Amino acid sequence: MIPLSPADDAAPETSAGTDTRDDALDTLRDWMVSGLGCVAGRREFLRNRYYIAPVATPDDVRRAFTGFVEALEARRTVAGLFVATRPDGGMLPPEPVAAAIRRMADLMSVLTTRPPEVLVDGGQLNRAIELTCPVTNRRLLFDDFDAVAFCPAAADPGDPLYDPMMAAPVICANLNSDVYAFSMFTRDLCLQAHDCEVFEIADHRTRRALFARASELWQRFAERTVRNYVSITDTGLCPTYLDTDRHHWYASHQDPAFAEMRKELYRHDMPVLYTGRILRRWIAWFEGGDAAEEAHFEPSALTPAGCPVHGVGRS
Repeated sequence: MIPLSPADDAAPETSAGTDTRDDALDTLRDWMVSGLGCVAGRREFLRNRYYIAPVATPDDVRRAFTGFVEALEARRTVAGLFVATRPDGGMLPPEPVAAAIRRMADLMSVLTTRPPEVLVDGGQLNRAIELTCPVTNRRLLFDDFDAVAFCPAAADPGDPLYDPMMAAPVICANLNSDVYAFSMFTRDLCLQAHDCEVFEIADHRTRRALFARASELWQRFAERTVRNYVSITDTGLCPTYLDTDRHHWYASHQDPAFAEMRKELYRHDMPVLYTGRILRRWIAWFEGGDAAEEAHFEPSALTPAGCPVHGVGRS
């Protein structure tokens, strides 16, 4: 297991600036270290690979997105957080989930053709970004960069949209690609174990063993993440749980919807299912297969959205 510790023992900084007077970002940084339930997300933050930008206007969002793409190209980041703040960078006052996600949708809608009212009611804010694949070293259109809104009130059992999985100490939106994140994680393992890039490994068996190890650890991260959230959730109000066979997890929101105005239960694939699809594409690329076809696969087809589970959940 890769340790959850800062690279070179350095304190995490944001790609968008390090002004310690910015109380909204300071609050978020503290929580990313001590309160974030997502294991993979905390790992990236502690390695100084989370791009964090304060945004008070739609123009701020546009500029931050440009910086985020540049950071992705340079492999300085894996995911981005767009943090809604006052113009001076301070924290916004508390507000219900519905109001907070509307605020975030108004800001983030400049990155999509979908209007804010669609984003807050189950709509998807997706961006396709062409990057060099960290595993195969070929240019690939990662079409599964999706933004999801988070806010403090989601942790309040009295809020109609209570869901601790969607809670953060500040109003923000997380933008990331599951496939790109797993690709970067696989590259990390390769550099750690073999001191080279994945595409520099000549032996097929060595590469396949690396892929299997990456898939195993990614599954462990996901299991720990779900259990972390179950431990802080009133599951009577907001059903959240992992299947006994560890193939699926259940949560009261759709993935990757930007936000929702009502809570319903959805079933989601665990990595034990979807990483196999990713690995088959990589193996076909390296070992022959139908390389021409595999070169044009769509990452979003590998990690499908959750399926609704009717008759259970909070109305």
